[in-house]
Amino acid sequence: MKRLTAWGLALLTAFFVVFGAAAEKDPEASEFPPLNEDGFLDEGEFVYSDNEEGLWRYASSTLWVEIHRIIQPKPARTWYEAEIRCAAGSEMPHMIPNDPEKWLKSTAYPHKIARKNQTVVAISNDYAQLRYRQKARMGIIIRDGKIYSEKTRKKGANQFPTLDTLVLLPDGDMQVFDSDEKTAQEYLEMGARDVLAFGPWLIRDGKMNEYALNKYGKSSAERVAVGMVEKGHYWFMMLEGRIKRSKGAGISFLAEKLRDKGCRTAFNLDGGQTACIVFMGHQLCKMVDGKRNKGSRVTADLLGVGTSELVAAMDDPW
Repeated sequence: MKRLTAWGLALLTAFFVVFGAAAEKDPEASEFPPLNEDGFLDEGEFVYSDNEEGLWRYASSTLWVEIHRIIQPKPARTWYEAEIRCAAGSEMPHMIPNDPEKWLKSTAYPHKIARKNQTVVAISNDYAQLRYRQKARMGIIIRDGKIYSEKTRKKGANQFPTLDTLVLLPDGDMQVFDSDEKTAQEYLEMGARDVLAFGPWLIRDGKMNEYALNKYGKSSAERVAVGMVEKGHYWFMMLEGRIKRSKGAGISFLAEKLRDKGCRTAFNLDGGQTACIVFMGHQLCKMVDGKRNKGSRVTADLLGVGTSELVAAMDDPW
């Protein structure tokens, strides 16, 4: 078990001592300190990490995160549910590059991108860099207000990924669309900061995408999805797959979980060896069997939220 309570940058030294020291489990150590009426700290940061228990927590004056690892014996599945709340006016979920000057060309392991950018929590992306490298149809791709691709597929093209889009706006809104429902320019006119192309979209205006779930929701693999309850309230989910403790599932598995969490918007991101969840600069999910974990495949960017100078100070859980 690892825990941190730090009240401002003046206590960073104390953080490293407390966070790196061995400690017996304290039932109260995992609890969030008193939060204000908005659900955040008045100042400072709190970090808790327990890989054995499968519980991770973070709080600051603008961000609240709680991650649970859930283990289901039969059928064997292990997944991560990250609930995220952002304060109004703070930095909302957005795409975080390995190199903003070479966005789709420069890649690194997810935990290294998170450490470089001091990102609190992140999940893997639409893997647009692979389609870019292969000169394949990428879908509509926008990063930080710049259009990287405008070519997409027609709705119902009977190919996977569907290249449906997830739109991230600076005010924290997340919207999902069919692959050819809007143009790149129309997304910019909406104020889109980032547009991801993968899909299918899972939930829109509270309604499940039954057609896509029936068509693509059966095969078992690692999965990643993101959902929004309302602006400032999100869920990141990652399902391990193709290892002993988790055989994986179809995209409908996470879609149903996100619906049950109250998400009115949800989107499927790239799965397989791309699938990953990172907390405070460390990969939480297990990719292969054995004592030593293997990192998710390298990527160009992550979907993340929050920054902290304390990122990567905690021990590697693997």
